[in-house]
Amino acid sequence: MGITLNVEKKGEWDQLVYAGPINEDAEVHLKPMLAALGANVIINFRKVESVNSCGVRAWINFMREVAKGRNLIFEECTPEIVCQINMIPNFRGSAKVKSVYASYSCAQCDNQTWVLFEEGRNLPSSGTDGVSEQKCEKCGSAMEMEELEDEFFAWLDAA
Repeated sequence: MGITLNVEKKGEWDQLVYAGPINEDAEVHLKPMLAALGANVIINFRKVESVNSCGVRAWINFMREVAKGRNLIFEECTPEIVCQINMIPNFRGSAKVKSVYASYSCAQCDNQTWVLFEEGRNLPSSGTDGVSEQKCEKCGSAMEMEELEDEFFAWLDAA
């Protein structure tokens, strides 16, 4: 699948929905977005498939430009995006992260799912706060986060 960027209005905010990989082709798609976005921008990552090193470079360049005079929010960050945020501080730039997906698996029935953590609901305030137990929707057993919680949420302490 290729890269698709759509801008939708959400009140006073422009929501940029990124779909596809963040890769070597990202820069060509991101550059025209600079003129299309207003002062308040939400970047939604729920449809991001993967991120590679060339994509990280293109993304950081985009963030450097899009941040000029704008308020930025990241939402529905996939585990792949959270990994980049934790490893590369410039990946997030000045954006505030409002929600992230974490991967969970069930040892009883092998079910795998993403759980959405949202600011003001179930997102911890620190990487060491811990999160509430997640129950498997198939068998009801306790599920385990696939990443170590303190490592996955480390970006909270770096903010």
